[in-house]
Amino acid sequence: MRIPDSIVDEIRSASDIVDVISQYVPLKKRGKNYTGLCPFHQEKTPSFSVSADKQMFYCFGCAKGGNVFTFVMEHDKVSFVEAARTLAKRAGIAIPEESPDDIEQATENEKLFNACRLAAEQFTKNLFDSVEGKLALEYFRHRGFSQETITRFSLGYSLNAWDALARHLERAKLDAGAFERAGLILRREDGTAYDRFRGRAMFPIFSPSGRIIAFGARKMRDDDPLGKYINSPETPIYDKSRSLYGLFQARESIRSEEFAILVEGYADLISLFQAGCENVVASSGTALTEEQIRLIGRYTRAVTLVYDADSAGSKATLRGVDLVIEGGLDVRVVSLPGGEDPDSFVRKHGGAEFKKLLAGAVSFIDFKAAFFRDQGLLATPEGKTRAVRSIVETLARMKDELKRTFFLKSVAEKYDLYESVLYRELERIMGKQPGRQRSESGRVEGTQAVSEATLQVPRTPLPPVAEQDLLRLMLLHGDEAIRFIFSHITVEHFTHPLSRAALAILLPLQEKGGELLDHVEDPVLKGYIAGLMSSRYEISKTWAEIGSEPDEADPRKVAEDGIMRLKLEEVDRRIEEASRRLKSAEVRGEGIESYHQEVVALQKEKIALRSKGVT
Repeated sequence: MRIPDSIVDEIRSASDIVDVISQYVPLKKRGKNYTGLCPFHQEKTPSFSVSADKQMFYCFGCAKGGNVFTFVMEHDKVSFVEAARTLAKRAGIAIPEESPDDIEQATENEKLFNACRLAAEQFTKNLFDSVEGKLALEYFRHRGFSQETITRFSLGYSLNAWDALARHLERAKLDAGAFERAGLILRREDGTAYDRFRGRAMFPIFSPSGRIIAFGARKMRDDDPLGKYINSPETPIYDKSRSLYGLFQARESIRSEEFAILVEGYADLISLFQAGCENVVASSGTALTEEQIRLIGRYTRAVTLVYDADSAGSKATLRGVDLVIEGGLDVRVVSLPGGEDPDSFVRKHGGAEFKKLLAGAVSFIDFKAAFFRDQGLLATPEGKTRAVRSIVETLARMKDELKRTFFLKSVAEKYDLYESVLYRELERIMGKQPGRQRSESGRVEGTQAVSEATLQVPRTPLPPVAEQDLLRLMLLHGDEAIRFIFSHITVEHFTHPLSRAALAILLPLQEKGGELLDHVEDPVLKGYIAGLMSSRYEISKTWAEIGSEPDEADPRKVAEDGIMRLKLEEVDRRIEEASRRLKSAEVRGEGIESYHQEVVALQKEKIALRSKGVT
C-alpha cells in the first residue's frame, strides 16, 4: 500500500533521527554531530555519524547512509511501508490499516514478523481466557510476576493440543505458510499441520526494536516428553546467536545505568527486571556468543555477569568473561550464594539486596582467583601456576594495551610476581593466538586486516569533486541552488553515472536530501547521497582553500567554483576530441588547417572562460 505523503511528512517531523537511532546505538555528541559504533558492520573505532541538523546518518566505514526511514529499513530489514509503520507507532501517529492485499504483497520478513505477532496475541488470549491457561497464569504468579510484568513481556500460553494454533489459523483464514516458516507450526508426512509449542508457558523474544521474532517455551506438565525449555528454530528474522532476551525492554535502562547485567534464563531476567534491576539481558538458554557481546556493545561498554553459583554456572562465567573481554567491553562478576540463582535470590531477599551484590561485583581477576581457590588449586605452586596462567590467557584477549598493562600489574602484586615474568608469559600466549602478530617494536599486536565483510565501501569510483560539490549544494539548499546551477550549465556537464542517477531523481522532485532518500532504492546511490550530506565527506579543494568546513563555506562561492570546473572540464573534453581528429587527419594525409583552427579556438575559449568567471 502507499502511505499518503502528508502522513509520511508528519512521521518524519515527529521522528528525530538522533532519538530513534539512540534506541539502537549508543551515541556521543561530537561537535554538531553524534557518533557511535556502526550497527551495519563490525568495527572498533566509531565511524557512524548522525546529524541532528540534516536528520541524516552516514557510516564512513561501510558507506551506508540515509534518513530515519532508511535506518529502520536497513536495521530491521523491512520495506519503507513497514518502517513508516514502526516510526508512526513510536510517535503515536495513526496510519491506514493493512488490507489482505497489502499483507500478501509484504516482504517475506514482514510476513514472519506478522506471524509471530499474531501467534503472541493468541498465546496471550489463551493465558487469560482458557481454562487450562490458568495453570500457566498461576505458574507466572507463583514466580512473583505481576500483571504489569506479564503484560510488559507479553507472556502467554500455548494450548495442550496438537493443532490448536493451526486450527486458529484456518478459522481466521491466515497464511499457514508464514507461520510454518516462522517455526510455529510443523508438517507431518501427509501434509497436515501441527503446533510446535503445546501446553507450555510462552516467553516471546523481541528484536531490539520491539518486534516479536521468536519464542521460548517452558513445560507445564510432567508428562511432556520434551525438554524443560524449547525455543523457536532459527528463521530469517531470528538468529539465536545474535539475539538477547529482554534487550528491547532493557535498552533504555542499560544506557542510563551505563552497564548491562547478563544472566542465563527467562525467569532470572524477569524477576530481576521486576525487582528494579531493569538493565538486564539474557542469553536465552544458549551459550554466550561473540555476536551477543557485540550487540550489548551498542548500548554500553560494561557488563556484569551473574550466573548460578554451581560448578556449571561458574564455568559458564569463565567462558563469558573471556568473550566479553575479547569483545572489548569491561567485565565484572557477581558471585551468588551457594544454591541460588538470580531468580531465587531476588524472590527471597528482594531487589535492594541484589543491588548490594551488584555494587560488590568483583573484577575477573578476583573471580578467577576465587574459582581456583574453591578448586583447591592455590594451595600448591603447580596450582598457582595454572591459575595465574589462566588469568594471563584472559588478559591476552584484551585489545586495549594500556588497560592490559594495569591489569598485569595488579596480577603481579596479587601473586607477588615480577611483572617481567608475566610479560614474557603474555607474549608467549599471544604469539600462539591466531590473528596476532609481532610489530617491529617486538610487541604483540592484533592484526587489523580489513575485508569486504567489514568494510563495504562501494567499488564504483566517486564522481569528480566538482560534481560532488554541486550535487551536495542541491541536496542541502534545494530549489535555490538548483535554479542557480542550471542557469549556467546543463545536466550534460555531469558525466559520472552516480551524478546522473541522483539528478534523474532529484530534478523531477526538487526535494532536499533527507526527503529525496525516500525515493531512492539503489543502496549504492543511497549511500552516496547520504555521504554527500555528511559534513565529514571528502572536502573539496575549494573548501580546503577557504579553510572552513563544507557547511561553513559560502554556498554561492562553492557553486561558482564548481560550475567553472565543470565548464572547463567540458571544454577540455572538446579540445581532446578535436586534437584526436587533428591527429587522425594528419595520419590520413588530409588537410589539417580546419582541425588546427578548431583546437586553437577551443583553447582561446578556455582562456576566456577562466578570465570571465561565472556571470
